[in-house]
Amino acid sequence: MGAGVLRAAAGAVLSLYPKAWRERYGEEVADLVASRPVRLRTVADLAAGAGDAWLHHRRIPGARPLRLPLAAVLVAGVYGLWLLWSLSVRDIASLQGVWAEAARAGSLAGELRRTATTMFASAGAMTLLSLAQLNPAVRAASKRAPLGAARTTGHRVVVTGLAIALPIVFVLTIYAGLMLGAGQPLGLLGGAITGGFFVPPLMALILPLPLIAATSPALRSAARAVGKSLIVAAILNAIAWLAVAVLVAMGLMEASPWFVTALAAGAVLSVGMAALVARTVLRRASEEPVMLPERTQLGRAPF
Repeated sequence: MGAGVLRAAAGAVLSLYPKAWRERYGEEVADLVASRPVRLRTVADLAAGAGDAWLHHRRIPGARPLRLPLAAVLVAGVYGLWLLWSLSVRDIASLQGVWAEAARAGSLAGELRRTATTMFASAGAMTLLSLAQLNPAVRAASKRAPLGAARTTGHRVVVTGLAIALPIVFVLTIYAGLMLGAGQPLGLLGGAITGGFFVPPLMALILPLPLIAATSPALRSAARAVGKSLIVAAILNAIAWLAVAVLVAMGLMEASPWFVTALAAGAVLSVGMAALVARTVLRRASEEPVMLPERTQLGRAPF
């Protein structure tokens, strides 16, 4: 391998180091590499050093905590949930076997199934109803400050709500169709667990609305109320998963390892996503909002 190629590879590897490391040591190490022959082992050592720098990122002077963008986390979570849901419901043998085994316990299996189905549906309904708390607050704020930042924020809430309306309808349509038996029949157990894979995406879709509202002092209390409703939805979602866990445990001997693994991973991801959405809203609504400049008219004081 040519020396020029190895030197270019070394420079590329240096760009993979954390930003704080590059700001503190990057120029010095780059000069050192440029002053010496670059071998394959040099590139390998630099690559190993990059991995070590990321593993011990917090030890670098001036380094900031690593934070993944919330939107990226939620999008990945939605795709992960629906992938795990697909892996679960495609195992028809496990679905039927677990339910048949659990049903031998009598009415308990039916009660657990109804509990899970009802709690998931209630969590979804609570998520949608939480948005009703924003509408009167947006209208009232617009009347109190027709030319101020509150009206601007309210307009952003309305526009964002219109933008996410179609995805929300899409998710609800798929969920309702599955529960009504459209497409692949899920059976009693499949119908009981489906809601847990659709409620967190629904919560993630409405998340921008209270976050936008929380940027205005006039709407912050409404955003906090939405956060409290989402906490209730997250709790209902967790209770439903608990009922599913007991139901699956009753027929565990009839379930395949892949089914149990996919369902367990889905439960953890579902509960975690719902909690993350609710916590994010409450945290943002409790912070001091960023004040937007008020409009003035002919030199008058702001409204």
